[in-house]
Amino acid sequence: MIEQMNSDIVAFKKQLEDSGTKGLVLDIDETISWTQPHLVRELLKLFGNPRNLSVEEACESMVRTRELPFEKPEAAIKWIVRALNSEERTEEYPIVEGSEKAVERIDHIIPIVGYLTLRKTLVRDATKRWLKKHGFPDKPVITRPNNSKTGEGMKWKARTLAYLYPQVIGIIDDNPDILDYLPSSYEGTIPVWQSGSPRRRSRRYSMRYVG
Repeated sequence: MIEQMNSDIVAFKKQLEDSGTKGLVLDIDETISWTQPHLVRELLKLFGNPRNLSVEEACESMVRTRELPFEKPEAAIKWIVRALNSEERTEEYPIVEGSEKAVERIDHIIPIVGYLTLRKTLVRDATKRWLKKHGFPDKPVITRPNNSKTGEGMKWKARTLAYLYPQVIGIIDDNPDILDYLPSSYEGTIPVWQSGSPRRRSRRYSMRYVG
Protein backbone atom coordinates (compact mmCIF):
# COMPACT_ATOMS: atom_id res chain seq x y z
CA MET A 1 0.00 0.00 0.00
CA ILE A 2 2.91 2.35 0.63
CA GLU A 3 3.53 2.82 -3.13
CA GLN A 4 -0.02 4.08 -3.56
CA MET A 5 0.19 6.64 -0.76
CA ASN A 6 0.97 10.31 -1.22
CA SER A 7 4.45 11.21 0.06
CA ASP A 8 2.95 13.57 2.67
CA ILE A 9 0.95 10.69 4.15
CA VAL A 10 3.96 8.36 4.18
CA ALA A 11 6.04 11.07 5.90
CA PHE A 12 3.27 11.72 8.44
CA LYS A 13 3.13 8.06 9.44
CA LYS A 14 6.92 7.83 9.68
CA GLN A 15 7.04 10.92 11.88
CA LEU A 16 4.53 9.34 14.26
CA GLU A 17 6.40 6.04 14.16
CA ASP A 18 9.78 7.62 14.88
CA SER A 19 8.41 9.65 17.79
CA GLY A 20 6.45 6.72 19.24
CA THR A 21 3.26 8.78 19.05
CA LYS A 22 -0.22 7.30 18.69
CA GLY A 23 -3.55 9.08 18.65
CA LEU A 24 -6.64 10.17 16.73
CA VAL A 25 -7.07 12.21 13.58
CA LEU A 26 -9.92 14.66 13.29
CA ASP A 27 -12.31 15.26 10.41
CA ILE A 28 -13.11 18.90 9.65
CA ASP A 29 -16.30 19.52 7.65
CA GLU A 30 -19.47 19.15 9.72
CA THR A 31 -17.30 17.93 12.60
CA ILE A 32 -15.70 21.23 13.63
CA SER A 33 -16.60 23.44 10.63
CA TRP A 34 -20.18 24.21 9.56
CA THR A 35 -19.26 23.95 5.89
CA GLN A 36 -22.39 22.52 4.30
CA PRO A 37 -24.96 24.80 6.00
CA HIS A 38 -22.83 27.84 5.16
CA LEU A 39 -22.73 26.90 1.47
CA VAL A 40 -26.36 25.74 1.29
CA ARG A 41 -27.60 29.05 2.69
CA GLU A 42 -26.00 30.83 -0.27
CA LEU A 43 -27.11 28.17 -2.75
CA LEU A 44 -30.76 28.61 -1.77
CA LYS A 45 -30.48 32.35 -2.41
CA LEU A 46 -28.59 32.04 -5.70
CA PHE A 47 -30.24 29.04 -7.36
CA GLY A 48 -33.81 28.97 -6.11
CA ASN A 49 -35.72 27.20 -3.39
CA PRO A 50 -38.78 25.67 -5.08
CA ARG A 51 -39.74 23.58 -2.05
CA ASN A 52 -39.30 26.48 0.36
CA LEU A 53 -36.89 24.47 2.52
CA SER A 54 -34.98 25.80 5.49
CA VAL A 55 -31.18 25.48 5.40
CA GLU A 56 -31.38 22.51 7.79
CA GLU A 57 -34.09 20.82 5.70
CA ALA A 58 -32.11 21.34 2.49
CA CYS A 59 -28.97 19.84 4.09
CA GLU A 60 -30.93 16.85 5.33
CA SER A 61 -32.52 16.35 1.92
CA MET A 62 -29.12 16.41 0.21
CA VAL A 63 -27.72 13.83 2.63
CA ARG A 64 -30.76 11.57 2.38
CA THR A 65 -31.44 11.69 -1.37
CA ARG A 66 -28.03 12.79 -2.75
CA GLU A 67 -29.94 15.30 -4.89
CA LEU A 68 -29.74 19.09 -4.99
CA PRO A 69 -33.06 20.76 -4.04
CA PHE A 70 -32.48 23.88 -6.17
CA GLU A 71 -34.20 25.23 -9.28
CA LYS A 72 -30.90 25.20 -11.18
CA PRO A 73 -28.98 22.13 -9.95
CA GLU A 74 -26.41 22.10 -12.77
CA ALA A 75 -25.44 25.72 -12.13
CA ALA A 76 -25.37 24.96 -8.40
CA ILE A 77 -22.91 22.10 -8.92
CA LYS A 78 -20.50 24.40 -10.78
CA TRP A 79 -20.80 26.98 -8.01
CA ILE A 80 -20.13 24.33 -5.33
CA VAL A 81 -16.95 23.18 -7.09
CA ARG A 82 -15.65 26.75 -7.25
CA ALA A 83 -16.58 27.38 -3.62
CA LEU A 84 -14.89 24.24 -2.31
CA ASN A 85 -11.72 25.16 -4.21
CA SER A 86 -11.66 28.73 -2.90
CA GLU A 87 -9.09 29.62 -0.24
CA GLU A 88 -10.95 32.79 0.64
CA ARG A 89 -14.22 30.95 1.23
CA THR A 90 -12.46 28.19 3.17
CA GLU A 91 -11.37 30.76 5.75
CA GLU A 92 -14.94 32.05 6.14
CA TYR A 93 -16.68 28.86 7.31
CA PRO A 94 -18.25 29.16 10.78
CA ILE A 95 -17.02 26.93 13.56
CA VAL A 96 -19.27 24.28 15.13
CA GLU A 97 -20.03 25.94 18.44
CA GLY A 98 -18.07 24.44 21.32
CA SER A 99 -16.07 22.08 19.13
CA GLU A 100 -12.72 23.69 19.99
CA LYS A 101 -13.34 23.08 23.71
CA ALA A 102 -14.49 19.51 23.09
CA VAL A 103 -11.39 18.81 20.99
CA GLU A 104 -9.20 20.26 23.74
CA ARG A 105 -10.79 17.90 26.28
CA ILE A 106 -10.33 14.89 24.02
CA ASP A 107 -6.72 15.86 23.28
CA HIS A 108 -5.96 15.64 27.00
CA ILE A 109 -7.20 12.04 27.06
CA ILE A 110 -6.19 10.75 23.63
CA PRO A 111 -3.78 12.90 21.59
CA ILE A 112 -5.08 14.53 18.42
CA VAL A 113 -2.17 13.88 16.04
CA GLY A 114 -3.57 15.40 12.85
CA TYR A 115 -6.53 16.09 10.59
CA LEU A 116 -7.85 13.87 7.79
CA THR A 117 -10.24 15.66 5.46
CA LEU A 118 -11.89 15.27 2.07
CA ARG A 119 -10.87 18.83 1.26
CA LYS A 120 -8.43 19.06 -1.63
CA THR A 121 -4.77 19.95 -1.17
CA LEU A 122 -5.23 23.29 -2.94
CA VAL A 123 -7.11 24.61 0.13
CA ARG A 124 -4.81 23.02 2.74
CA ASP A 125 -3.01 26.26 3.59
CA ALA A 126 -6.33 28.08 4.01
CA THR A 127 -7.57 25.22 6.18
CA LYS A 128 -4.49 25.53 8.40
CA ARG A 129 -5.15 29.24 8.81
CA TRP A 130 -8.78 28.49 9.74
CA LEU A 131 -7.71 25.93 12.35
CA LYS A 132 -5.22 28.36 13.88
CA LYS A 133 -7.79 31.18 13.95
CA HIS A 134 -10.22 29.02 15.91
CA GLY A 135 -7.70 27.62 18.36
CA PHE A 136 -7.50 24.00 17.24
CA PRO A 137 -4.31 21.93 17.78
CA ASP A 138 -1.46 22.79 15.43
CA LYS A 139 -1.10 19.41 13.75
CA PRO A 140 -0.55 18.14 10.19
CA VAL A 141 -3.50 18.33 7.79
CA ILE A 142 -3.89 15.39 5.41
CA THR A 143 -5.87 16.47 2.34
CA ARG A 144 -7.23 14.68 -0.71
CA PRO A 145 -5.11 14.90 -3.89
CA ASN A 146 -6.27 17.61 -6.30
CA ASN A 147 -6.54 15.08 -9.13
CA SER A 148 -8.65 12.55 -7.21
CA LYS A 149 -11.75 11.27 -8.98
CA THR A 150 -15.17 12.67 -8.14
CA GLY A 151 -17.16 10.31 -5.95
CA GLU A 152 -14.14 8.40 -4.63
CA GLY A 153 -13.29 10.69 -1.74
CA MET A 154 -14.56 8.43 1.02
CA LYS A 155 -12.73 5.46 -0.48
CA TRP A 156 -9.49 7.49 -0.41
CA LYS A 157 -10.15 8.60 3.16
CA ALA A 158 -10.76 5.06 4.40
CA ARG A 159 -7.69 3.72 2.60
CA THR A 160 -5.56 6.47 4.12
CA LEU A 161 -6.94 5.82 7.61
CA ALA A 162 -6.26 2.09 7.29
CA TYR A 163 -2.70 2.78 6.11
CA LEU A 164 -2.00 5.09 9.07
CA TYR A 165 -3.00 2.43 11.63
CA PRO A 166 -1.70 1.69 14.28
CA GLN A 167 0.01 5.07 14.68
CA VAL A 168 -3.41 6.61 14.06
CA ILE A 169 -5.83 4.58 16.16
CA GLY A 170 -8.98 6.10 14.69
CA ILE A 171 -10.78 9.18 13.45
CA ILE A 172 -13.39 11.49 14.98
CA ASP A 173 -15.86 12.04 12.17
CA ASP A 174 -19.46 13.10 11.66
CA ASN A 175 -19.98 10.61 8.83
CA PRO A 176 -19.97 6.86 9.57
CA ASP A 177 -20.12 6.11 5.82
CA ILE A 178 -16.35 5.67 6.04
CA LEU A 179 -17.05 2.31 7.68
CA ASP A 180 -18.33 0.99 4.34
CA TYR A 181 -14.87 1.38 2.82
CA LEU A 182 -12.60 0.21 5.62
CA PRO A 183 -11.16 -3.32 5.35
CA SER A 184 -12.75 -5.91 7.63
CA SER A 185 -9.36 -6.31 9.32
CA TYR A 186 -9.29 -2.67 10.48
CA GLU A 187 -9.02 -2.52 14.28
CA GLY A 188 -9.17 1.22 14.87
CA THR A 189 -12.11 3.11 16.36
CA ILE A 190 -14.47 5.59 14.70
CA PRO A 191 -15.95 7.97 17.28
CA VAL A 192 -18.91 9.65 15.53
CA TRP A 193 -19.09 13.34 16.40
CA GLN A 194 -22.55 14.46 17.49
CA SER A 195 -22.36 18.05 16.30
CA GLY A 196 -26.01 18.50 15.42
CA SER A 197 -25.53 17.99 11.69
CA PRO A 198 -28.04 15.76 9.85
CA ARG A 199 -27.50 12.20 11.10
CA ARG A 200 -26.38 9.52 8.71
CA ARG A 201 -26.43 5.77 9.15
CA SER A 202 -24.63 4.50 12.23
CA ARG A 203 -23.02 1.14 12.95
CA ARG A 204 -23.23 -0.90 16.12
CA TYR A 205 -19.50 -0.57 16.79
CA SER A 206 -19.30 3.20 16.33
CA MET A 207 -18.46 5.08 19.54
CA ARG A 208 -19.98 8.51 20.11
CA TYR A 209 -18.52 11.54 21.85
CA VAL A 210 -21.10 14.18 22.60
CA GLY A 211 -19.45 17.56 22.08
